[in-house]
Amino acid sequence: MTTTVSPKVLNELWVQAFNDRDWDAEAGFRHPSYAAHVQGAPVTLDSAGWAEFMGMFVAGFPDVQISIDSAVTERDTVASRWTMTGTHRGDFLGNAATGRQISITGIDFSRVVDGKIAEHWAQFDGLGLLQQIGA
Repeated sequence: MTTTVSPKVLNELWVQAFNDRDWDAEAGFRHPSYAAHVQGAPVTLDSAGWAEFMGMFVAGFPDVQISIDSAVTERDTVASRWTMTGTHRGDFLGNAATGRQISITGIDFSRVVDGKIAEHWAQFDGLGLLQQIGA
């Protein structure tokens, strides 16, 4: 899905597609050369790696939702501060479901090329997440 909206609006639409589990739309917002730099990942993730990474969260937290707390755009890049919430109802990184509610915060930057997200950097409270599920 190519769009001519601002990077900020594009980011909001991308997050909404994730929240709706509309995987075709979510993937459609990513540029063919998509690259994600995510803490803890040993390599830069391409589109398939990103889909696997996000799938890991959905498997562990089927009701997971991301809310954008604030976002700013400068030229071709949007920076956002967000909160992810959900319930630990499935295996996550080898940790069996606990039924516990989680809430973590993060920040990311997404660079837009030709109306799609081409490069993404994400940092989030992974340790806090593991502590919340009792890992």
